[in-house]
Amino acid sequence: MKPNIILITTDQQRKDSMSGYGFSNAQTPHLDRLAKEGVVFERSYCTSPVCTPSRASLYSGKYVSKHGAWNVGTALPEDEKLLSHRLTEAGYRTHHIGKAHFQPYLSPLEQSRESILTGWEQNFESFDGPYYGFQTVELAMGHSLYGGCGHYGMWLKQRSGRTTFEASSDCREKFGGEAYDWQIKESDHSSWWTAERAAVFLKEQKERAEQPFFLSIGFQDPHHPHAVPVERTGKINKSAMQHPQYMEGELQDKPPHFEAVHAGDWSPDHPMHGMFPMAGQSSNRFDYRLVHEEDAIKGKAYYYAMVEMIDEAVGRILQALNQNELDQNTIIIFTTDHGELLGDHGIWMKGPFHYEQLVNIPFIIHGPSYFPAGRADAIISLVDVVPTILELCEISIPSGLDGVSFKQLLLGQSASIRAAALIEHVDDPGGLRLKTVVTERYKCTIYYGEYGKQAGELYDLFEDPAEMINLWGNAQYNGIKFSMMHLLLQELEKLERREGRDVYA
Repeated sequence: MKPNIILITTDQQRKDSMSGYGFSNAQTPHLDRLAKEGVVFERSYCTSPVCTPSRASLYSGKYVSKHGAWNVGTALPEDEKLLSHRLTEAGYRTHHIGKAHFQPYLSPLEQSRESILTGWEQNFESFDGPYYGFQTVELAMGHSLYGGCGHYGMWLKQRSGRTTFEASSDCREKFGGEAYDWQIKESDHSSWWTAERAAVFLKEQKERAEQPFFLSIGFQDPHHPHAVPVERTGKINKSAMQHPQYMEGELQDKPPHFEAVHAGDWSPDHPMHGMFPMAGQSSNRFDYRLVHEEDAIKGKAYYYAMVEMIDEAVGRILQALNQNELDQNTIIIFTTDHGELLGDHGIWMKGPFHYEQLVNIPFIIHGPSYFPAGRADAIISLVDVVPTILELCEISIPSGLDGVSFKQLLLGQSASIRAAALIEHVDDPGGLRLKTVVTERYKCTIYYGEYGKQAGELYDLFEDPAEMINLWGNAQYNGIKFSMMHLLLQELEKLERREGRDVYA
């Protein structure tokens, strides 16, 4: 019998938020169990440090340049064939719960199924799919303070009569990563709802055990705003938090937008500013130099507390899986769309800064019945998930995907599957846009247009894992830089669109 698949994604989660990776910022016993019994990847990379592009790559198996959803505010083309389509065609029961973000949140209702604009309720009174290949869906849109929309919002309104709740912050200066005490019950929180709906689905699947299922689960957290129900805030240990890792002057050898964002100078007047605010930075021009140390520590502590709520929800999902006797033939993947800077390098949240904190993401795959537990140092990318799942499910892998199956890694039959991972970001098609290639040792980022003539990045991740020293202008590294740029060109050539050729002429 083919395995069941559960794909769990979070939003904007760092690797150091999981004790299974050897960190103590958050206590995540249920994720630790997955890590202990599964395979933990140390070098898993997203394809873009922004929600929609990265999620589109995860589900399509294609890089951003190929699927075309290049930033938030864009929509994944509805004719793009996703993992959900392929598993549905193979006889799987397919269902999605929670965040998808395949379509824009701020588009008019008639243009986006995931719109959170006034009147969104009319979209969800009778809609439950199909959606992007999923036979049925239960969607949640937005994040924390503004996340009570979609099917989750309808559930929340039925329980409490409203979808928004008061929140307070004693932060001295707003900077996007500040902490909020939120007047919402834990049992009304989106993570709670996500776990509850997953448990209901798994109970239903017990009755139809002859049909394998694909359950996709998207948590809204720990994306900013960093809001925690007041029931939990008294339990948060702020004293255990370390200050953000930032050294005065470290941005001087970086491309100009790093310092501009750090100092709050990234505005519509900036020559590289695009049509919209920089994704992940809002339009408020936060001056991160003004963030008080206590506010930074509290913002980080609340972020990790949000992860602990996800961990508890995952525990409830694992319990439901066990209670319904589905655990032995189910493969679970836990990952995220991208990371979060949390003040490291003098910047909060995300954007066109391909630091490891943003692009090297947590990734665990659990399937004791199918492959042994272990840890892997091989580089993988989110585009590799689709071909891997298809191969594990004994479904032929179609041509046209950018991903490579890592089943052989899981079985210990190979030490690596790819030499490098590609990361892309387009802040504006006519302005700031960049591509990064990362290998076992080096990371190289190139920029385009006039900006590219003065900007570039090269890091030695062995000698400088914190990415403090940009080697782009160091002549001693020209050979490495040129070889990395050649590798990037090789990766990009694969992305060219080519129609089928059936005859000579």
